Amino acid sequence: MKRLIPLLLAIALLLAACGEPKNPYAEIVQNPVATITLTDGSQMRFELYPQQAPNTVANFVNLANGGFYDNQQIYRVVSNVLIQSGDPNNDGTGDPGYYIKGEFSENKFKGNTLSHMRGTISMARKSDYDTGGSQFFIMEGSYPEYDGYYAAFGRIMDEDSLGVLDDIGSRPVDGNYVPLDKIVIQRIRVETYDVDYEPQTLNKKDIDNRKSKKK
Repeated sequence: MKRLIPLLLAIALLLAACGEPKNPYAEIVQNPVATITLTDGSQMRFELYPQQAPNTVANFVNLANGGFYDNQQIYRVVSNVLIQSGDPNNDGTGDPGYYIKGEFSENKFKGNTLSHMRGTISMARKSDYDTGGSQFFIMEGSYPEYDGYYAAFGRIMDEDSLGVLDDIGSRPVDGNYVPLDKIVIQRIRVETYDVDYEPQTLNKKDIDNRKSKKK
């Protein structure tokens, strides 16, 4: 029996090593809070959930507090569905120069149970699951059919923020859902409560080459 215990311990350690990496933010006391401020002074506040989508949250925090989102536009408004931003080109083609892994179930990521209900903020991506970067969308409506295909990572915190979301959703748009009058984000900043968030990024060329080989 004494010989069996070390063997069982070794097997347990091996199985643990083969599992998903431990979430470095699983034990944090206070979740980060993101504030999106528009140039008209209106604001939306979000609680972010690193327990659900750790690297997605870390990436958003890093970009926001580094000023990446400053002066970008909310370039897409689909009334009662969603609004979208986070593109330095303001047309749906831009990114930060890298990708991040998609933290959702269809990409074999376990643990993200956030549903795409009204007020949820989620990471946009291209057709490949690992092509998120900086673009994000905020749900004005509830669409649980998005669950498992996009990395939701936070929710609006209050009714005032929902009111700002609804105001944006009511703006007139053209046939491509582009607002007729520019809606500009002055800044996005995240209160991290002294937690350091460090994202893991993917090489964009490697992912794009992988996509081209599949065709």
